Amino acid sequence: MSGHRPTRTRLIIALIVAIVAALAALVVVITVRYRDGLEQRLRADLTSGANALRAAGTPQALKPLIGSLAAEGISVDLAGVSGPGGSLDVTPGAALLSVHEVIPVGNANVPATLTGSLAGIDRQVRSLEVTEAIGGLIALALLVALARALMLLDRAVSEARASEAAMRTFLADASHELRTPVAALQATAERLLRDQPARPERDAIEAGLARDSRRLGHLVDDLLNFARLDAREQPHRETVDLGDVASAAVAATRTADPAAHVELVTNGSVPATGDREALLRAVRNLLDNAVAVADTVVVEAKQTANGPAVLVTDNGPGVPADQRERIFEPFVRLPRSPRGGTGLGLAIVRRTIESHGGTVTCEPSPSGGARFTLRLPAET
Repeated sequence: MSGHRPTRTRLIIALIVAIVAALAALVVVITVRYRDGLEQRLRADLTSGANALRAAGTPQALKPLIGSLAAEGISVDLAGVSGPGGSLDVTPGAALLSVHEVIPVGNANVPATLTGSLAGIDRQVRSLEVTEAIGGLIALALLVALARALMLLDRAVSEARASEAAMRTFLADASHELRTPVAALQATAERLLRDQPARPERDAIEAGLARDSRRLGHLVDDLLNFARLDAREQPHRETVDLGDVASAAVAATRTADPAAHVELVTNGSVPATGDREALLRAVRNLLDNAVAVADTVVVEAKQTANGPAVLVTDNGPGVPADQRERIFEPFVRLPRSPRGGTGLGLAIVRRTIESHGGTVTCEPSPSGGARFTLRLPAET
């Protein structure tokens, strides 16, 4: 099976290139059609203005109409009739679109030129191009992430056929999880294109687009971390101090959420062996879950009879007894789970600690909340 890996890799790369090319062509078509539509709308407005002038008929009726058209960004050059709107304030060098008509004024036919600037259309097209660029980068990131996940998957299947069914289930769940943020991004981008809202509404929509992008990036990152851990890769081994790891995790949580009430309890050095960054991420995941549902969280690093451990205790709603094992499965969320979570945090914690030869458990805390105990093998 490994002999087919280079071929599969080339196929994946070729597929990504083909999809990117197709998306680029689609973007060009959409942009051109969008500009054409805006120009046709401007031309229709100019023609409608000319029809209104034709219907006015007298100089007295034309003057306020010319002013009204000026307020809409349409300049009117009408021989023999003066009034507001006779000139168009445009950016130097900006392109113009003009319509020439003959307007009956009294008993004479007067040539008229109605002109509109294309500068506004240029701004709307540039805004569309920015939105398309953001969407293209997100799509490219998804494709690369998916390609990496598929390569990791292929390696995992080739090394352990027994995990094939579990990995298929994981991919199905991952696809379901990705669908929601991708749909949100698509809906937001389509709204920007369709409605072209003015500020500050546009600023709020763009801020939502950024939030959805961050959430999607977090989900993709968790998916990659989980796939790597599920492939049973051996972690880097070095001597670490769990007290230092716990202190770094608490400091990072306080920085990210200054309102969080997190207490740190340590009693000297707590030596252990493992990958410091992986262990730090595991403790951070436990902290993120705890501060999202509790008012007070206590983090304790200590040596126990069974080995070095980190305990994360909260005064939140707790975890029902029949759910204390299930919460470590991928994509499992309890009704009171933190909003915006990916459902992979606790699964990553368990995979990380198990790869170190340790255990992680959930028990009720004395305050009625939850206590997660992360324990590594005793030093020999």
